[in-house]
Amino acid sequence: MKTLLTLFVLLFSSSVFADDISDFQIEGMSIGDSLLNYYSEEIISNSEILYFENERQYYVVGIYNNLKTYDAVEIYLRTNDKNYEIKTITGKLIIENKKQCLSMKDKLTAEIAFLFKNQKQHNDTKNPEYDNSGESKQYISQFNIDGWLTHVRVECAIFSKKIKKDRGYEDTLNVVAMDQEISEWIFDGYR
Repeated sequence: MKTLLTLFVLLFSSSVFADDISDFQIEGMSIGDSLLNYYSEEIISNSEILYFENERQYYVVGIYNNLKTYDAVEIYLRTNDKNYEIKTITGKLIIENKKQCLSMKDKLTAEIAFLFKNQKQHNDTKNPEYDNSGESKQYISQFNIDGWLTHVRVECAIFSKKIKKDRGYEDTLNVVAMDQEISEWIFDGYR
């Protein structure tokens, strides 16, 4: 677990004011950047997370080492894109408990509200679709940019004991910058 200093770094890792989603940074990276500016092609190809059994329009790369702020970063890339343009980026912090997560989420949400001061904040609590018990929860604060599909959000993902045991999940605080392309792809069933 990162120290309290991490929270300070998290809060100020973006530009002073963000005009659009590409102004928002996670680990110094933004939507629209080439992942090659940060990692070699070999590291990228060896870091693919196998979320899907077959090839899809997009895939996810997971970075777990040499990060300054987060415990992990997940990056969505278009399949066969030789420029490795970042389409969505998520910073993940492993959190010890719900109370800690919600407190950090509130602080981060306030900072993001300052960055995107012309965007309305939307809050929601939902059950992840893969846990029918209703015991796992996602606590979300989201800022929509250029419509609701392009957004920045902060979420606490708090999982039930069963999901943690069966899937190996850990409770996390997630900061997500997602572009419209990926949102549409997700709503289309990841095809």
